Amino acid sequence: MLALALLAAAPATAKPLVRTDSGLLAGKVESGVESFLGVPYAAPPIGPLRWRAPQPAANWVGSRDATRFGAACYQDVAKGWGPYSAEFIATAPISEDCLFLNVWKPAGARKHLPVVVFIHGGAFAGGSGHVPIYDGAKLARRGLVVVTINYRVGVFGFLAHPGLTAEGDGSGNFGLLDQVAALRWVKSNVARLGGDPARVTIAGESAGAASVNDLQVMPAAKGLFTRAISISGASMSIDAPTLAAGELDGAALADRVNARTPAELRAVSAQTLVELTRVIPGSGPPRLTYVPHVDGKVLPFDSANPAAVRATRAPLLTGFNADEMIDPSVCTPADLERSLRARYGAFAEVLLPLYPHANDAEAVASNSLIARDRYMAGLLNWASARPRSKRDPIYLYRHDWPYPPVRGAQAWGAFHSSSLPYVFGTIGLGERDFGAADRILSAHWQDSIRAFAATGNPARPKHPWPAVRAGTTQVMALGRTQGLRPAVSTPERLAAWRRYAASGGHLGLM
Repeated sequence: MLALALLAAAPATAKPLVRTDSGLLAGKVESGVESFLGVPYAAPPIGPLRWRAPQPAANWVGSRDATRFGAACYQDVAKGWGPYSAEFIATAPISEDCLFLNVWKPAGARKHLPVVVFIHGGAFAGGSGHVPIYDGAKLARRGLVVVTINYRVGVFGFLAHPGLTAEGDGSGNFGLLDQVAALRWVKSNVARLGGDPARVTIAGESAGAASVNDLQVMPAAKGLFTRAISISGASMSIDAPTLAAGELDGAALADRVNARTPAELRAVSAQTLVELTRVIPGSGPPRLTYVPHVDGKVLPFDSANPAAVRATRAPLLTGFNADEMIDPSVCTPADLERSLRARYGAFAEVLLPLYPHANDAEAVASNSLIARDRYMAGLLNWASARPRSKRDPIYLYRHDWPYPPVRGAQAWGAFHSSSLPYVFGTIGLGERDFGAADRILSAHWQDSIRAFAATGNPARPKHPWPAVRAGTTQVMALGRTQGLRPAVSTPERLAAWRRYAASGGHLGLM
């Protein structure tokens, strides 16, 4: 009632106010969208709360300024590389006091709007909910409540250690527990922000997509969401480590800093921990140590397995971009043959005749197509093998639109994470040239996200989008035009990839 009285008495330019479980938030309004930024959803995980399950946020008296983002969770501060310019990257400040979320909603009194909670990527080692391309204002303007979150990453989010296991607080999975805490905050507070707690969609990209997959099998997340969007995506071919394996890594780290107990580990500086666990780039994908662990409790099953028992069975929208994680070192026919033999062994002799590589141009094109066909074949296999029904259908896509390169720099096509500016409507950032086709595609993406969040089906008027069924080999292509397209470039190549999978080979993004 106090909040309503303040709103009634305030001038039109006053900050929008909302009462949450912890206290009153004072946000801001711009271009018809209210935002509440840097909202604490849990207590700071610092000091004795480092490597503890998230605790409730403290209450406050009066109104809390919610017009600025909170700090990103402690991590190596990334710099631009490859196709990733500043708008794709989390920047300082960083802090262990970082469990914040951000909310965007249409201005004014609205009720029962669909809610989208976005979980950022970053290989579970970095990222934040306030990366510029994640600005939720334009997506909210479509009639959604949009939430982005921080969660502990790297060694702070996913350290497993025998001493931490003995404490019983979620050894190896603290970052996942943060995500659950954020969803509980949404469940409890989003109606006051105009959202419908019965229509919450979790969405994530890359490590965020893996998190979305994990949340579906986690008992602690049951009842906190009703739909799921996994952007780059399901069938990533990343096996979650066991808790026992993680404890070995954690014990080795503790030995390096001469820590015999969790208390001594908690006394080690955050920067020292980051420096000791930094991934040094090398040949091939790096080994990801600090990621969710299958512990039989917080994460009882590896969600990469399509047969994993799900605590929450919800409609799923998932897919990949056309040019995800392509190896740029392949430039010649000899490079391609060497790369395929190193990765696929004897099966390379089956693949090579199927992909032209008589000259450099063919080799470069086939290198990209081989990667795409591999993960799209993996997506088909994963979706076909996953138990599903009318209440939890699966919808597949491939984002085919190349992202404009930085002016004067190399083009990277539809690279990993390049679909997100279209989803959020944040195209136009950075030193890149966008046009009418980009804006049209972004509108299509946002219409589909809005439809899926509202109904569990991404189809739009005059744009049907069938769910996966027996024998599905097509996906929705989102590019210059939208429509069903073969997931894999030819039936012969799909058959070959399925033979590879049947022989024990891994099909997926990595």
